[in-house]
Formats: sequence, structure tokens, C-alpha cells
Amino acid sequence: MGLFDLFKKKEGPKALAKKAYENAVRLSGDSKAVRAVKVRVAMRATAVLDDIFDDGVRSVVGYDEAVMIAVAGGEEPPPFPKATAETCYKKVQTPEGKSVGYVPLKYAESMFALGLQYQSGKITGDDAFHTAQAIGQQMANDLRLSAYAVQPIEPLNWMRGDADRVNKNRR
Repeated sequence: MGLFDLFKKKEGPKALAKKAYENAVRLSGDSKAVRAVKVRVAMRATAVLDDIFDDGVRSVVGYDEAVMIAVAGGEEPPPFPKATAETCYKKVQTPEGKSVGYVPLKYAESMFALGLQYQSGKITGDDAFHTAQAIGQQMANDLRLSAYAVQPIEPLNWMRGDADRVNKNRR
């Protein structure tokens, strides 16, 4: 341990998650190690996107309640919910235990808005599923997953073929 190692600040789980994602985007080559990094990031990204969609769904209920309380109290209603930089990070279950996953803000904003639209009844479950798949494909393109024939990023996969039942039970 060097003298200056005492002053180095240890990176937290969020910084490491973002660094892992950015590293996966930057990596190229056909080694097993590169493939493993990309697979790990893709699997975590799928879980993070699902959680962000759920956050959007839940925020509608909380928002509606907050608006009713504000109006009843003669106050200004709160601003409409939206994704923030914190939304990009979610705890995910991995084979090694709990970890933090990361997706860039532009994808977090898209998935959060998709959850809002779905819960508000502005789009169907089928539309939400297909839009989420397109968002996952954009991320897969960023990571160049097709070059490695690795598992794609498929958010909201639980909706596949089940959109009609989900739409009926949404509210």
C-alpha cells in the first residue's frame, strides 16, 4: 500500500455500475472476457429497465393522490413525475448477490415515461411491450451486442403474449 493510497476515494456501487456500462460500450474484440462483460451489462440493463417502467407505473398512483391532496388543501399541484439521474441506477439480483445496474438517462426517461403512459391508459400493454423492446434494441445497438451474438436486451418480457390479460387487469 503506497503512501497516497490512503487518500484515494473508493468508488461507490453507482459509479462502478456506470463505469461497467460505459466500459462495455467501449469494448471491442472477440475474446471471451469482452463477451462476458457485454452479457453481464445486458442482463443487468434488462432488469434496470423493467424496474424503471415499474417506477413510472407506481408514480402515476402517487401523483394522482398528491394532486387530490394539494387541490383539496388549496395548494399548487406537484409537478408531473419524471425520471431523474437517480432513476438510472437500480439494485438488481445477480448470481453473486445484489448489485447495482445502470442505464443511461435517455433510456431511463423513455422507460419511465412508458410506465406513466401505460398506467394512465394512454397506451396498451402491447404498445408498451413493443416500445420497450425498441428501447432495448437501441441499447443493444449501443453495446454492439449483435456482433457477439449475445443475449439481447428484452425489457417487459413478462408482457410477451400476455398483453391482453395485462391490459384488462391494469387498474
